[in-house]
Amino acid sequence: MYKPETSYEEFLKSEQEKYPELNLKDIEALKERLKENIDLPPIRDKLIVMFLHSSYFDVDVAYKTIVANCKYRKELPQVFENYDPSDEEMKQVFDSMSISIVSNPSTGKQERILYTNFKNTDPREYDYVRCVRYFFMMLEYLMATSGTFDGLVLTMNSKGVCWRHVTKTPMNTMKKLLGFVQEALPVRLKEVHVLNAGNIISMLFNIIRPFMRNGLMDLLTVFPEGSTEIFDRVPIDIMPQEMGGSGKSHYEYCEETYNQMVSARDYILSL
Repeated sequence: MYKPETSYEEFLKSEQEKYPELNLKDIEALKERLKENIDLPPIRDKLIVMFLHSSYFDVDVAYKTIVANCKYRKELPQVFENYDPSDEEMKQVFDSMSISIVSNPSTGKQERILYTNFKNTDPREYDYVRCVRYFFMMLEYLMATSGTFDGLVLTMNSKGVCWRHVTKTPMNTMKKLLGFVQEALPVRLKEVHVLNAGNIISMLFNIIRPFMRNGLMDLLTVFPEGSTEIFDRVPIDIMPQEMGGSGKSHYEYCEETYNQMVSARDYILSL
């Protein structure tokens, strides 16, 4: 685990120990490609390493991923700008949604698990754009403190979802974010699990399916209400109690994650 203020030199040394495939020649080649594109904003050195890793150390793929990342960030400033874990909108998300990093006692390059769960199922308290801004702010914190890792596992508990939540979701924003996830992530997305999926989730997937490519569909597993098969895919000993796991309550994971982000507020504000 790193601190957000960990130097690039120390970060790079540790990352190369995790992944010997990460070499200076590829990093410099990618930096040169980025310099040649005058339309791109400056990209942080650590983030360049993240993109190279997420692209399985293919410089061409990493370059295209960064270009796509910058494009989507420009198109969605309401999601990717003005991160601040202490502002009122993010506090409102914290109060109504559990969006958290599932803490794992082991560290290193093993998968990282993210978990989402309603705290308040009242659709009047639901704001899709604020929730995804909170999520991507959390992902920035995770990258800053974990560096690279083998894969990201997203587990979403859909218990309590109703049609009014769907109608409050701006579909154009969701469509662009699906593009971002498929083209522009600086991490390796390994698995996406949707728990307690009922008819509303089926209807939602029918709406968004045209925007999901085969690659993302292959990562997606939907579990019906009451299913315990999820524990064939994620470790039961650390997953939240509310989904049948033996770990902490999702409320505890959420509070831990939020407090960690607040403690790193100065770094987050600098993004």
